[in-house]
Amino acid sequence: MITENERDRRTAAWLIETYGAEAVAEAETRIAGARKPYPSNIAKVLGASLPEALKRTENAAARQKLAGLRRMLDG
Repeated sequence: MITENERDRRTAAWLIETYGAEAVAEAETRIAGARKPYPSNIAKVLGASLPEALKRTENAAARQKLAGLRRMLDG
């Protein structure tokens, strides 16, 4: 499973907690076409409706990400 950001990590954790690691791994093998194994694609295979809470980044995590981006721009 490809996790590139905090939202992907939250989604992956929710999928594993909700469906179990084996079901998530099996769903990853059923992704059709050239789609990559992102958590959102695995959720589609499982027929999962992701909770709205997964889509929102916590304020602290967002501030941390912005601070890192500022450092990159300043550096």
